[in-house]
Amino acid sequence: MRRLVALVVAVLLAPLLGVAEEPQSVLTVTFGERTISLTMEELGALPSYQGMGGFVTSAGKVHPPVEYKGVLLQDLCALVGGIGPGDVVRVIARDGYTMALTYEQVVGGVFDAYDVATGKAVDFPGPLRPVLAYEREGKSLSEQAGGPLRLVVLGAREVVTDGHWWVKWVKAIEIGEAVEPWVLRLEGAITATVDMATFEAGAAPGCHGRSWQDDNGRTWTGIPLWLFLGYVDDEIQHGDGAFNDALAEAGYTVEVVAADGYTVILDSRLIARNDGVLLAYLLDGAPLPGDYRPLRLVGQALEKSSWVSSVVAIRLLLP
Repeated sequence: MRRLVALVVAVLLAPLLGVAEEPQSVLTVTFGERTISLTMEELGALPSYQGMGGFVTSAGKVHPPVEYKGVLLQDLCALVGGIGPGDVVRVIARDGYTMALTYEQVVGGVFDAYDVATGKAVDFPGPLRPVLAYEREGKSLSEQAGGPLRLVVLGAREVVTDGHWWVKWVKAIEIGEAVEPWVLRLEGAITATVDMATFEAGAAPGCHGRSWQDDNGRTWTGIPLWLFLGYVDDEIQHGDGAFNDALAEAGYTVEVVAADGYTVILDSRLIARNDGVLLAYLLDGAPLPGDYRPLRLVGQALEKSSWVSSVVAIRLLLP
């Protein structure tokens, strides 16, 4: 009992006696078998970068540029050996959201830029810099602002970039082998494309991402097919009214096309708001095997004969 009382007293008196707690790691950086952990103090001791940056959401809302301070993503990669032309850097949030950046983006600063006032695409003079920020307008990044660490894209002057690069609550950075970029083509009342980065952003757990386990215990992760139908079934691409329920209920043909031209035909009434039909990009948490890439159509609502690998296009044959 005396030992227990002494322990409790020691814990209570520690702050008064100036006994400092061990600094907590806030970030891990990994390349192969090498991993380092960094505290906020250690991040603050690294060379810093300051610049202006804002972002535009997929719905077109512009968040104006403000000043951020942090560490260049390239410098963090250098701590574990650096990034090469064949590598990709995955920035991982604590909620599982993951964004992959190429060598050209991390080192060359190649990003699409947009007008601060209108959100329309513009040519930005000079490279942009992906930065792991820990300060916003001179103050530590708050939880509400995506802190304590957030990936941002900054320039020497005001610039706006795509919001999916701005990863909140970053906990880890991993360098790995690059996956060849791909684009999904959507054809319906309008035509659109979805690139790899946009798809991965939409597949985040807090966004449109869904997972499903098949009869063999394999877990497929991706985005329900019906959401892509809603993107091109009429002129409305975002919001609650994006998916045209009346049109889908009336019935139209959906073609899911593979890279080799193989096509599966589905009925819109089967797909409508059905989370059981997925365009998957992960299998058991890892990128799809080569024969399945870039996307595979799977789901409990489909016959296995309708599972399509290497999906590159979705066509809506509208009335």
